[in-house]
Amino acid sequence: MNSRLKVLALLGLCLGLTLAGCGRKGSLDNPGSPEPPQGTAADPAASAVPPQEPQSDQSFFLDFLIN
Repeated sequence: MNSRLKVLALLGLCLGLTLAGCGRKGSLDNPGSPEPPQGTAADPAASAVPPQEPQSDQSFFLDFLIN
């Protein structure tokens, strides 16, 4: 009985870690802007990077799991 409880606990842990890897569908979040070097004036207009368009809208073979 004790070994059965250990197996169920291990199975639950593995299942929880597997499901924790699931995320939201979409593009990645933009990284934060880097700190400007000290002694220079920061111009927010010059450091703004326009968002990139997605390369293509191809489907992934596991998309049915999150739709």
